[in-house]
Amino acid sequence: MDVYKTFLDAANKQPNKTALIHKDREVKFSEAAKDVNRLANAFKEMGMRKGEKLAIFLSNSIEYVYSMIASLGLGVTVIPLDMSLKMEELKNILSHAEADYLITKENLDFDLPHLKGIIYDIEDLINKSEKSPIDEKISEEDIAFIFYTSGTTGRSKAVPLTYKQLDSPIAVYDYNKILEDCLVVVCYVPLSHTGGLSYLLMFVKIGSTLILGERFSPSRFLDDIETYKVTATWVPPSILEAILRSREIDKFSLKSLKIIIYFGAPASPEFIKKVKEKFGCPWVTGLGLTETAGPFVVYCSKNAPEKQFKKGIMGKVPPWVKVKTIDEMEKELPPGEIGEILVKGYFVMSGYYKEPELTREVLRDGWLYTGDLGYLDEEGYLYITGRKKDVIITGGLSVYANEVEFVISQHQKVKEVAVIGTPDKLRGEVVKAVVVSKNGTRLFPREIISFCKKRLPGYKVPKLVEFKKDLPKTPLGKVKKLELERIK
Repeated sequence: MDVYKTFLDAANKQPNKTALIHKDREVKFSEAAKDVNRLANAFKEMGMRKGEKLAIFLSNSIEYVYSMIASLGLGVTVIPLDMSLKMEELKNILSHAEADYLITKENLDFDLPHLKGIIYDIEDLINKSEKSPIDEKISEEDIAFIFYTSGTTGRSKAVPLTYKQLDSPIAVYDYNKILEDCLVVVCYVPLSHTGGLSYLLMFVKIGSTLILGERFSPSRFLDDIETYKVTATWVPPSILEAILRSREIDKFSLKSLKIIIYFGAPASPEFIKKVKEKFGCPWVTGLGLTETAGPFVVYCSKNAPEKQFKKGIMGKVPPWVKVKTIDEMEKELPPGEIGEILVKGYFVMSGYYKEPELTREVLRDGWLYTGDLGYLDEEGYLYITGRKKDVIITGGLSVYANEVEFVISQHQKVKEVAVIGTPDKLRGEVVKAVVVSKNGTRLFPREIISFCKKRLPGYKVPKLVEFKKDLPKTPLGKVKKLELERIK
């Protein structure tokens, strides 16, 4: 997808429609197109050229959207960076990426020789430049973005995505007929994440109105839905959990919502049912990674409600997506048998940026080894049972952490849980549950163990139970199990 030209086409078709909303500011598509063109020309006047790299270290804002579209119009590779990065992490990523330019509002206390310029004021650039469109030739194979993964098990990895691969998220939504549900969307996901990228691509492709949120709060999110008649949103379960716990939810009308899309972390069928009942609209999910150009390459359609509430379902595989599961000997498995999930298609990255060894670990013959465990059923629906690294080997038997977590999450006093393996001289590993209770309710290890004994085989029952006030998570709500494993 040529993001710049696609955006201008959308703006020409509906110049008077509201394009972007951020805080108290609203801009129409005609105004947004003029500002994007001005900014693209300003970048060009600064010396930005096709193939160079622009890092963006900003919170969600209208200027952020303008910066991405304008730079992509020049063929400049965009590197969106998470605002939770510490200064040393930011410096390391900028150095690894060899970024040529940086947009930020932060005061930086380091100097990098490869940086040609740091931009602090986007509005000033827009006001000083011309509004004429630019005409840079973009190839489908050019690198549009480099995303640094948030990761839960180690250091960040850089994923380059081509302009062609940007077609993938929209193709999946179109195949599952939800584009018409996304005319007004609210985004509290960071634009530095591929979830945020999906919002951007929907905005430029179908000309949806995009409401940008910065710091999430339940009341702010709900107020946006009611005020702007939001029709769709895609969020991690952590945001929806916070909304369900909010005392203010019943004060707002959610009737405009046509669909909620969740991604980024697992959710139990019980939780999904609660969300559907409270929001009163279909709830869908899918399988996707940063390495596959966004949240979904496999998608659970809103037209399959009886399937949606099954444990671990990710959805049906589209015709252009290849998926298989393999055993430890890399033999393809038949339907119903659990193995590592592999995916293949044009949407898969060519490799991690400047990391050939890491690339060889996950890419072979065009197949991406996802690290997720799951199975395909006879109808072609894909289910996830857990992460490959979440398999606990105790006494020679395999325990899927996801299965134990699912059971414990059903305890009425449990808010959330993470299950990990911990070393044991006799068994190799034993199952350990790290539990957060609801509203600080007092819980004892024996309660969790007894609950599990009634629902799980003995070898899957946790031998150790630890209670914490909260679990360490990524910005999108994934539990950082590596940090839990370090806790002694």
